[in-house]
This record gives sequence, structure tokens and C-alpha cells, in this order.
Amino acid sequence: MNPSRILCWNVRDLNSRVRQDAIRNLISNSQVDIVCLQETKMSVMLVGVILSSMGSDFTNWIDLPATGASGGIVVAWRQCLGPALATRVDNYSLSIQFSPGSLQPWWLTCVYGPQGDSNKLLFMQELRDVRSVCQGPWTVLGDFNLTTSAADKNNENYNRAMMGRFRRCINDLELSEVPLQGRKFTWSNQQDNPTLVKLDRVFCSSEWEQLFPNCLLQSSATEGSDDCPLLLGLHDVQPAKARFHFESFWPTLEGFQEAVESAWSAVQATSCPFDTLTKKFQATVKGLQSWSQKKVGHINSQLELAREILHQLEIAQDHRDLSTLELWLRNKLKLHSLVLSSLQRTIARSRSRITWLSEGDTNTALFHSFARHRKRKNFISKLTTDDGLMLTTHEEKEENILSFYNSLLGESPDREITVNLEELNVPGFDLFELDMPFSEDEV
Repeated sequence: MNPSRILCWNVRDLNSRVRQDAIRNLISNSQVDIVCLQETKMSVMLVGVILSSMGSDFTNWIDLPATGASGGIVVAWRQCLGPALATRVDNYSLSIQFSPGSLQPWWLTCVYGPQGDSNKLLFMQELRDVRSVCQGPWTVLGDFNLTTSAADKNNENYNRAMMGRFRRCINDLELSEVPLQGRKFTWSNQQDNPTLVKLDRVFCSSEWEQLFPNCLLQSSATEGSDDCPLLLGLHDVQPAKARFHFESFWPTLEGFQEAVESAWSAVQATSCPFDTLTKKFQATVKGLQSWSQKKVGHINSQLELAREILHQLEIAQDHRDLSTLELWLRNKLKLHSLVLSSLQRTIARSRSRITWLSEGDTNTALFHSFARHRKRKNFISKLTTDDGLMLTTHEEKEENILSFYNSLLGESPDREITVNLEELNVPGFDLFELDMPFSEDEV
């Protein structure tokens, strides 16, 4: 089974029964599969504490004991995720390698950063040591007790030298930060004139981000702690439906105008001209897509097939003379491959939105990360029901919104709506008498 959601929280004393109840309630409402808790302040992690704060389903866990009355980390996960492939316990972090059934194994590291500049330097070196051992997709989360910029704090009391060292550490580890939705700061000193700092973060490697491209990081209400809980949903962003792309080379191909004219004329007029226009555009889109598949086809597949046949002919030529037909085919395939390669690059350039990158194919991960960033900004991350249940999956939010508006507006039987344009003193017109959206000269 693949995990769907991770909870990360500096709980400030897991011995408190009240905090155990708050954790249990948050896990239940958010449907969390992996729990990462910092500052447990427990030198020995008891089974009863795990059962009380997380439930009987969290049978697997590892912990870093607290030193005296400070520190301590525990990471627990549901039984259905199975045992960890490997674990690692360091001075300031815990690392676990998960192996979901259908995904590549990946590492999770939970950290609790120390106080004091000298210990912070040791902590950053520990992260480098952990990464040297934990190869492959990797995410590191927790309370870092470090900031990356002046914007991470609401006053000017910060250590610029330490911020620079932390940024260099992140760059050395080739990590990118998962953006937090809805909150700018994650810690408060709870005073009337509070100090606000962003100390809790989630970083990931490019391999991990490609493994979970639809991840979403959001926060929850702070209950009994100075730090707010972070909820990392691994599949919470619904993949967008593929958009229609009008290729710039289509008008140069034979049969393009006929395909548009046939699709445009196939729609019959309705009582509403705007509805007719919408249906005509929809039919034209489907018609062009169908025409493109027949006329052009899948460029990448054709190019790979042409290269493979050309390669096999060249291999055969090493052992015998090619026949006249084989020589003709080889020459045709060479020209065809050049045409397809040029067409492939033309399509890539026309679809590229980042114009300052000339080699788009070598920056696929960057293109995808920009697209994911735009999608996360324009996204409803969560809904909370009247009974306090937090909904984060697309299906749950869709059902809740539909149910809400059905109860608010009610339902009515289907009926045909017509508009009498003469009563409204609006001149009528026939869409079929309109010209095509472009002329032959414009094509």
C-alpha cells in the first residue's frame, strides 16, 4: 500500500494526555498514514503512549530518546505500509526507507534541530552524512530551528551568517522546499506582541518530487504547542485534464481547412446562439484532434520506430549487401527521421512557456516543477466539515461541495429553456450564415 498523508509536528511533550488526545484526533480527522513527532521529551518511548496518541494501527515505529527533559523524536507508520527496508538513528534525526508496492523505495528523515550555533553546525553536517548514506528519493522534514531568509521572521533579530550556512547546506544536498499553503510562519512565542518564525519545513530531492508530483503541504491549527502541525499529502493535488493544443504547423498540412469546416458545420443550430457557438467550438476541437491523429500521429513513436528500422538495416549491411528495396527504404527513413526530428523540436518550442530556456527537452523536470507551482497556488487545499472532519482528497471535496449546494439551492427537473429574441428586441441571426473563423489567406 502507498502512504497518502504524513503528519509532522513539534508536540512539546508527548507525555501529556491532553496532547495525546489532540494528536489522536488530528490523525483520525486527517487520515494520516505516517506520523513524525519532535520534542517528545521522553527518554523511553512506551507502547501505551503510541496506542493512546496514534491508535492500534500504528504498530511500527522508531524513536530517538530525549536527552534529559529536551529533544526526542518518534516516527510511526500504519501496519499496512509494512516494515521499513532500513532505518538510521543519528544525534538530531531519524531516517526510514519505505518500500511501497508500486513505487520506488524512498527515504524519509525527521529532524529536530538543536539550539546554539556550534550544535547547529554539527546538525547541518549530520544532514550531509545522512544524505551520503540515504541514496535515491529523499524527503527531510521537521523542526529545523533554522531560517533561510529574513522573511522567515517577523522581526529583525536574526543571524545572517547562520542563514547563509543553512542555504548552502540545502544547495549542497540539492534539495527544494515544498511550499507551505496558507501559512507564512509555523512557530509563535504566544505573547501579546508575538515573535513569529518559520522553523518547521519540508524539503525533498528532485527524485522524490518526481515520485510524488501531486504532493501538497498545508498546516493545521496549533493545539497545546508553539509549533503548528504540518500535513503533507502525497497525492492531494488532482492532476489537471489535458488541455487542447493548437499546433502552429497544422494550417500548412493538407486537409486542415476541410477538417475544420466539416466539424464546424456538423453542429445543428439551437435556440440559444451562445450554446450553438460553444458546441461548434467543442466539435471543432474534437475534429482537429481526430484529424491530427490520422494525419500526423504520435511523433515520438514514429521517430523511435524509424530509428529502430534504420538501425536494423545498418546492422544487416554489416553482414550482407542490401537489396534495392532495402536501400530505398533506408534512404527514405533517413529523410523521414530528419523531418520528424525537426517537427518534434517545433512542437516543443511552440509549447514552451519559459522562453529563456533554449533547450527545453533537457529541462523537463524544471518545466514540471513550474507547472506544479502554478497548480498549487490556484488550488483549494482542504475543506472542514461541520463536525470537524478535514477533507483533502479531490473526491471528498467534490462530494462535500455538491452536497452543500444541493441542500442550499435544491434540485429541479430537467427543462428546456428557450429565449424569444423578438420579445427582447434583439435581432436574430443564423450561425450557419457566419463566415468561417479564418479565411484561406489567413491560413
